[in-house]
Amino acid sequence: MNLLNYQGANVIFDSVAGEVTSRSLDCLALYGTLVQFGSSSGKAGTIKTSDVHSSCRNIKGFSLGTTRKHNRSRLASVAAKVLELFASKKVSIPVAQVFDLKDAAKAHKLIESRNYEGKVLIKI
Repeated sequence: MNLLNYQGANVIFDSVAGEVTSRSLDCLALYGTLVQFGSSSGKAGTIKTSDVHSSCRNIKGFSLGTTRKHNRSRLASVAAKVLELFASKKVSIPVAQVFDLKDAAKAHKLIESRNYEGKVLIKI
């Protein structure tokens, strides 16, 4: 909120849910949109409807899996653009760590810890 002069963000993407959803809503500007696209915390977020309509804010849900299942064609142009960005090296994902196959359990622990940035690879 300090960075936004206490006006809030126009759009917030929440993949965590739980308490983060409530905190995200607290940081959302009037007429802003909260996009809920996951629940990596394993907890459900709670939202009071009065917090939404009294501030004219939106909450939208998105699931890549649901979209793939029910409206695959909707993803085609976006997928092509993402692949193009990676192929042109305009976008890249750093490698956080590479593990030998015998250390797959260590790789899994690192992923569970969420204490890394980038991709975790297993060398076969």
